Amino acid sequence: MTAPVLEAFGAAYLRLSALLDAAAAPQWQVAQSVRPREDTSERSVGVTSDPTWRAASDERRLRLRAAVVAAERARALAARQLRAAELNVADALTALTNDGTGPPGPTE
Repeated sequence: MTAPVLEAFGAAYLRLSALLDAAAAPQWQVAQSVRPREDTSERSVGVTSDPTWRAASDERRLRLRAAVVAAERARALAARQLRAAELNVADALTALTNDGTGPPGPTE
């Protein structure tokens, strides 16, 4: 039972890490979109171009950023919970043997 759980957890961790690596730069960039043709001599009327605002308010970029933040938090929480479970089982096992001769506990 342990090997399939460990394999599934490890695979999910690696997939998430790869996705976070892939999202590292795009989360700060404006999403790609269809652009008007550049071969026209007409100018845009009544629209002020503000690339900083466009990047900051891009809904797709904001959605990716929120997903990255949530994934980073989930990964950190999983690590803390596994560490806490490891310490809890090690302490309980040591208490059961009561003489300190049980398996070694986790190392720092």
